[in-house]
Amino acid sequence: MALVVEKRYVEVLLPLKLDKTLTYRLPDGVKVAGEPDTDDPGSGGIVVGSWVQVPLRGHPALGVVLQIRDSAPKGVNLSSMETVTVLPDKPAASAEELAFWHDVADYYLCTPGEVFKAAYNSGLQRLMLQPDKPKKKRVRRNAKPAPAESGESLEQRHSLSGPQQRALSQIRAGFAAQKPVLLHGATGSGKTEIYLHLAAEQLSQGNDVLYLVPEIAVSKQLQQRIEAVFGEQLRVFHSRATLPQRYDVIDTLRRDSTPRIVLGTRSALFLPFRKLGLVIIDEEHDRSYKQDDTAPRYNGRDAALMLAARRKAAVLLGSATPSCEALYNVETRKFAQADLPERYHGGTDPAVEIIDTAQARRLGNMQGSFSRKLLKEMAATLETGRQVLVFRSRRAYAPTVQCEACGEIVMCPHCHVAMSYHRFNNTLSCHYCGYHRPYSLRCPACNELALTERGAGTERLEEELREAFPDRRIERFDADTTESKQAEERMIRDFAAGRIDILIGTQMITKGFDFERLALVVIVSADSLFAVQDFRSDERAFQLLTQLMGRSGRRGERGKLVIQTFQPDHPVLQRLLHPEADTRPAAALLAERKAFAYPPYVRMIAITVKDRYEGRVWNVCRLIREAAGQAGIADIAGPVTPAVDVIAGEHIAQFWIKLSRSRSLAAQKRALYKHIEQIDRDFKGHTTIQIDVDPS
Repeated sequence: MALVVEKRYVEVLLPLKLDKTLTYRLPDGVKVAGEPDTDDPGSGGIVVGSWVQVPLRGHPALGVVLQIRDSAPKGVNLSSMETVTVLPDKPAASAEELAFWHDVADYYLCTPGEVFKAAYNSGLQRLMLQPDKPKKKRVRRNAKPAPAESGESLEQRHSLSGPQQRALSQIRAGFAAQKPVLLHGATGSGKTEIYLHLAAEQLSQGNDVLYLVPEIAVSKQLQQRIEAVFGEQLRVFHSRATLPQRYDVIDTLRRDSTPRIVLGTRSALFLPFRKLGLVIIDEEHDRSYKQDDTAPRYNGRDAALMLAARRKAAVLLGSATPSCEALYNVETRKFAQADLPERYHGGTDPAVEIIDTAQARRLGNMQGSFSRKLLKEMAATLETGRQVLVFRSRRAYAPTVQCEACGEIVMCPHCHVAMSYHRFNNTLSCHYCGYHRPYSLRCPACNELALTERGAGTERLEEELREAFPDRRIERFDADTTESKQAEERMIRDFAAGRIDILIGTQMITKGFDFERLALVVIVSADSLFAVQDFRSDERAFQLLTQLMGRSGRRGERGKLVIQTFQPDHPVLQRLLHPEADTRPAAALLAERKAFAYPPYVRMIAITVKDRYEGRVWNVCRLIREAAGQAGIADIAGPVTPAVDVIAGEHIAQFWIKLSRSRSLAAQKRALYKHIEQIDRDFKGHTTIQIDVDPS
């Protein structure tokens, strides 16, 4: 019989911002897996990755075991050491899963505990701490079972065109060379069909597939399409799913060896895949893949590449307007590229027309926010039984409210930002901190009844279009009208079915939807897309405009994109209007980034400092600048105040750091993080210091 060690200790990772694990005692009778035990030979025991419950500040907390020790670390008070409770009914986290958490923490300069919290939010943690209940059999209405030979059946039902077959061959060649592949495919070219063929191949080989999309809104329409092919093999994971639904996906992947295709947003990266064979990143350029709010501030596209590299899975990135980062990786031969330039149903690209808003106003050809020419175009489209999509980047009735007597613009009392007027509930609202109050015509500065709305948001456009087209079915798709998942899904379903004639919306409507009857896309006040002071602004504007253009004229019919702007000669608009003159767009864009030392030719880190007291912000900034010097960083801009320098009562300052893509990059990042963590401890958390690696 092997020697039994009575006292055992475990190092436990908790979902907290801690730079270390905590040590706990194992209960008596719990053995380490793999050790002989004559009393209970069938017991699996505890392993690295086992889930445990620990007492933390008087409450139970979820933890995962990272190390098992025969003796406690030096300096630990054994008399006050707490004991863990092992959760034996929860399958252990795999070594690959835990390693991925550390990969993300190392790259994005945060703690593994913060990544743990991103993978398992507080609601999921509570479910993990509860005993598992017997599962009811899943019943799905209208769900088709997955075919026995998915790839073959898919080929029979959905034959690929010649261009799709060629792109598929290029993708397979890239996979054979063990490279991620960028599928540069025009909008409407049939990228999704290629994704499904590749997914079918992986599932037939017993591998899981992760299919990432940037927005929740896209997943429902796509879910129905995937489910029709793969049936019960499909699982969906995103933040709008209920906690039990998300936990069911996690538990299914841990326990069930059936290969699955998971459709999800960026949070699906942290799911416990058993054998991941393929990661699909649709619309890889989309900004929604970036997590900005809390640590880890990761980019889902880049983190997916880390995950695939660790799991030795193939990666396919798809876009009609690839990001500079993807183009750079193709240029440096880290990625292979496949091309799909033709629309699946044939036809030419949509026509593009630019309307000079300033000229239309001078000639008296405007009716509210719309030129009369544009309204005629919309009427003609509707007469043919086709639909119209109207895009405006700002919601609300009016973005600002101003006093005509004294000129005062009504500002949020907690932020340095103008409040927006929402007519549907008669409120002034701050879109930064959420503060709102009833709207009154009385100016808070001069007390005159002289407040008036300036500009037009989506709500005002809806009102104007209802007046212009009183007999048409018009709806608005923005954050105010789609607060519930049901409302969002109902509106998408109705527009797809032709029950809505004109749909007005914000960025939410640009994300990969396929509307068969949509013939005209309208962009009002396109100038707001170019007003952002950011080196990526032109790239993003072109991507958004191209995505919107691609929404119209599918199924072989030519659509149209009409843009109203005060800047008809803007380079982005001219590039869209004259694509034939844009012979090497990727090369020109990359050359510009290289000349001015911007990503992807350098790595960038943004550091944001926030505090209620402005003086303390600048004290912390001084220490951060010193810390950057100690870390060997020379290229640092700031501290500077951003355009909105007070949010929710906190003063804000920012740094922008550039690091060369060299072997010293990782060491410089670690040194910087170490210094900043010390500053954070010195100020006892009163000042918030946010580190954003590869800011969007």
